[in-house]
Amino acid sequence: MAIGREALIRALVEEMPWYVSAAVRFQIAVADQLEMPLADVHAVGALVEFGPVGIRRLADLMGMTTGAVTRMADRLERGGFVRREPDPSDRRRVVLRAVPERVGVISGYYQSMGERWQRQIEGYSDAELRFLVEFLRRGRENTQVETARLRAEGRPHGARRRRAPSDRRHPEAASAEP
Repeated sequence: MAIGREALIRALVEEMPWYVSAAVRFQIAVADQLEMPLADVHAVGALVEFGPVGIRRLADLMGMTTGAVTRMADRLERGGFVRREPDPSDRRRVVLRAVPERVGVISGYYQSMGERWQRQIEGYSDAELRFLVEFLRRGRENTQVETARLRAEGRPHGARRRRAPSDRRHPEAASAEP
């Protein structure tokens, strides 16, 4: 029996947050195995994704204060996951660079997941693969836009307060009150 379009859309909308939650729980499990805070693991990932960046840029990416990122960079440097280097465009500044050999330690925890993904997608057609790539790219862009919106309208990160907690609620929740 074929599932209708509306039912497929409902199923997809229902499945997405469950998928994201499962991915977050996997990330937490990896951080636990590494005995690292989850934010540290994500910071290394951000450095791999965006390349060498300064403390301020990493703080913006992570939604953290520069002080918190400086302490995190100290931990990651002690663990050999990052190194500080002169900024090639401004030698007065330093940038953080991920250390590939140590990134490999983290990557090892993702290897079996990568193999599962590889097996899963092998049977997909080229058109299905193009769709999936586009879906994921647009989903990442949407997530970045929504993250920026939350930080602009609410608290930019965990340490700074701009509004009272009751003002940070989702707009629809606030408008539903009498």
